[in-house]
Amino acid sequence: MFHKIKTIGLMFIALISFNTTFATQHQSGNIMINDPWVRSAPPNAPALGAFMQIANHSDTDVKLLSANVAGYKRVELHRTIPKNGVMQMVKQEFMPIPAHGELMLKPGSWHIMLIGPESVPSKGESVKIELIFDNGLSKTVHAKVRKGKMMHHKKMMHHH
Repeated sequence: MFHKIKTIGLMFIALISFNTTFATQHQSGNIMINDPWVRSAPPNAPALGAFMQIANHSDTDVKLLSANVAGYKRVELHRTIPKNGVMQMVKQEFMPIPAHGELMLKPGSWHIMLIGPESVPSKGESVKIELIFDNGLSKTVHAKVRKGKMMHHKKMMHHH
């Protein structure tokens, strides 16, 4: 009698632990986002840049397809690339995060453009950004608004 209960108990434990390991396999544990932030901007800024480090711990390349942020006309994936000696922001269809690699979103490189803010967030606030990946995953980060380290911005002329 006592033996029977014991085996059922063990099976039950095995089942539970099997389920948890199974769940973590399919979790967003494969995509890690570090240090998300948005560069603070004057109240009349037409757009804000969001930056972060995205690490991919899976065996397959993952693409960031889009980002959703409430309170903006649109959100675009951009990359700053030199064209004829001038840095230009070019809209991207996606951002590639290589298998077992990472993508740095930083000023002067890859970044997420938050265009047409209803109101520009002030320093110390955070912006909620939902990131949509091509493997069906979505992740929400809270990006802190802070002053960016200024880069060489003489070249970054925006012609409107």
